Amino acid sequence: MEIKLIPVVMFFIILISIQYTLNKILLALKEIKVILLTKKERQE
Repeated sequence: MEIKLIPVVMFFIILISIQYTLNKILLALKEIKVILLTKKERQE
């Protein structure tokens, strides 16, 4: 029973960490987009 539980827990930890990383990447991309948009507005 305990032996089967370990891979399941590991799988969930990996999923959560991937989700967390993707969220950070998305936030970074949104910030970059905002910066680029403000630079374009200043140039015009």
